[in-house]
Amino acid sequence: MFLVVPADNNRWAYTMHGLEKPMDHVSAGGLMAGSVATLAILWVSLQTMGFLGNSHAIGAYKLPMSVQNYLASYTGLPMSNDPYEGGVVDTGRFHNRRYPHIDEAVLNNSITFAQSLIDRMSTLERNIANAGVELMAHTPAGKQFLDSYPSEDAFERGLDAIVAMKASSYLLHQNCRRFGLEKDDCARYISTLSLQGTPLDSACPTLRHPICDLTAKYRSIDGACNNVENPSWGSAMTAYTRILFPQYFDGIQEPRRMGQTRKPLPGARSVSVALSTPNDQSDVSRTLTVVQWTQFITNDISYTPMRKMVSSGKPISCCRSDGNALSPRYMHPDCSAIIVPDRDPVYGQHYVRCMNYVRSLPVLKSDCTFGPIEQMNQASHFLDGSTIYGSTLKKSRELREFEGGRLRVHRGNDHDFLPIAENSSECKNGCYDSGDNRVNTHPQLAAIHTIWHREHNRIARKLAELNPHWSDETLYQEARRIVIAEIQHITYKEWLPILLGKRYTRAIGLAVGNSYSRNYNSEDEPAVSNEVATAALRFMNSLLQGKISLTDNKRQINKTVSLAEYFYKPNIIESHEIFDGLLRGMATQSSQKMDVSIIEDVTSKLFATNQDSLGLDAISLDIQRGRDHGLPGYNHYRKYCGLPAAKSFDDFLDYIPMEMTKKLRTIYAHPDDVDLIIGGMAERPTEDGLLGVTFRCLISEQFSRTRRTDRYFYDSVNQPQPFTVEQLAEIRNVTLARIFCDNGNNITEMQPNVFLRPQAGNELRSCTMFEAIPSVDLFAWAERAKAYR
Repeated sequence: MFLVVPADNNRWAYTMHGLEKPMDHVSAGGLMAGSVATLAILWVSLQTMGFLGNSHAIGAYKLPMSVQNYLASYTGLPMSNDPYEGGVVDTGRFHNRRYPHIDEAVLNNSITFAQSLIDRMSTLERNIANAGVELMAHTPAGKQFLDSYPSEDAFERGLDAIVAMKASSYLLHQNCRRFGLEKDDCARYISTLSLQGTPLDSACPTLRHPICDLTAKYRSIDGACNNVENPSWGSAMTAYTRILFPQYFDGIQEPRRMGQTRKPLPGARSVSVALSTPNDQSDVSRTLTVVQWTQFITNDISYTPMRKMVSSGKPISCCRSDGNALSPRYMHPDCSAIIVPDRDPVYGQHYVRCMNYVRSLPVLKSDCTFGPIEQMNQASHFLDGSTIYGSTLKKSRELREFEGGRLRVHRGNDHDFLPIAENSSECKNGCYDSGDNRVNTHPQLAAIHTIWHREHNRIARKLAELNPHWSDETLYQEARRIVIAEIQHITYKEWLPILLGKRYTRAIGLAVGNSYSRNYNSEDEPAVSNEVATAALRFMNSLLQGKISLTDNKRQINKTVSLAEYFYKPNIIESHEIFDGLLRGMATQSSQKMDVSIIEDVTSKLFATNQDSLGLDAISLDIQRGRDHGLPGYNHYRKYCGLPAAKSFDDFLDYIPMEMTKKLRTIYAHPDDVDLIIGGMAERPTEDGLLGVTFRCLISEQFSRTRRTDRYFYDSVNQPQPFTVEQLAEIRNVTLARIFCDNGNNITEMQPNVFLRPQAGNELRSCTMFEAIPSVDLFAWAERAKAYR
């Protein structure tokens, strides 16, 4: 019998020879009873016998939790709130703010220790695999993994960050406790310690030296070299930035789980159930295009991959196949499974008690320091069409035809669609291949990807006619550059004013101008904030409709499809009239109003195999992800955005309706406990905008940063070779309505602003009426024509 060294997430990961057999045939109650008895015996033994070997040198084998606390993480028993429980705290030193001296030898020892924990992880993972605990690809949890799939390069970088994470935890527990430092103070101090000069030196993002041509006309695929002084800034597979310092339970990496009153936070699913009451209210003016463009843009600037097994690279399962909790011995340390209440109105009757959640993959910070973990953005941080072209050179090349500058296509019913991906058994009739794995999530998103894929090829063909001497590479890069400019213009000209309100957009300087932009700032880091990617932009789930309308040219509904029925079944768009019907319906059907009432298609059927089966809950996953990422509560962001911090729930009444405030009071113990995503969605919309004050603040700040830190932003005069005045004027003609007109199968009419329903002032117009729906005249890119001007 032996014990594997515990991971530093306060869970014991132990195995005993002869007991690595599947336990699915044993009831959940039996498993729990057995686990309690076994752990009690182990705990008593360990208290009296200790561990073998020289452990005192680094304190490696101190029990991180009492048996009661360990069991509490699975059973809901009362849990200690203090990660330093049992340690001696010198309060006098704390008041003097003395900090431990940590030299290079201590830093190196911490990394050596951390690496040893990673090495031992393979033993645990081998026993999990031998027990038959695995994630099945065709289950909702399997599709969740596809939606957050980590690339091989991302996985390798993540391993370096996991070592730094465990080393930071070691430093905190071994060096701060005796100085009486609170965990957050210690975490801030550890964040000042550099990884340079340690074994992780070569993995530092700042020391990765991409080969840059600083005069290059075209942006790189992965976002590197955009910033001349800091070439890695904004590139793919680097860390999200933070608006506020993270609040991890242990200061370094454990998900936020305790509230202000030192009581456990309510479970993510419990919050979702309490808030998601049937209250479907459609927005009278905004269309579902708002939702789909939000998702498309969100996927362009953010992609948070999840962790997988260190030793095998296989996906991690955090729940039993029957929906119950795993025995603790088979629970992977990277799990943060969502506990489903016994009386859950949906899952309860099916005896589902566990929802899969695997923690997000971390990455080393841009400043190359120890400290709290930061999550990885697998996409580039720039708004650069990565959903179409990919964020790696390898992916971009896989998508190219290498003839005429075009992208590869698949022909279906005499129309061009996205190419079919290799090894795409996860989707019925095959998955599509695109720059982003999430293209197959549902048909509407696949349709948006398809129109931009077609738009690239349409532009490439036209440029080839105008410039027959251009090479395939030039045609590809010029078409890509124009497409990115169109996406940026639509986002800032049409979409942001819908979210923020026109007056606010103008007031903060985000409105699109008529001349070159001169506000590029090379000193600001272009990274996307964790708060925006993980919480603020997730408001889109509030706007979804469960029944998707397909309309004809006269905007009459000729068919409806269920969102829940078509997760990972994107090929429906190739059926007769479906593609155009989806686009027209997207521009006609009202979105839901902004609130915390979410349709069941994503609160209990996310990634379901069909509309009658159970899936996951997107709101529970969003709440859990925010806690996993250490996001402070909503109240902290109120204060950041200039609102008074609430001292009581009644203080929320200034921006949150009374009925919602009452609900929050019954769910959370303290205003500081309210999760950012919940508080942000609960706020009343502001003025002529869609969002409340807090999300408006966070999103506007993000898109201001996205614009001013992008040297290649379409209207920036700081580009090595800016668009000409004529070209810039043409790009400013583009609207999403024109993209729909030009790239549908046979769309003949569209309203000028597809984010708003057809109504007075936004009536349907023929796609041939270029005064109403302007087009981009590519003649401005004809080189021979310029010679005669």
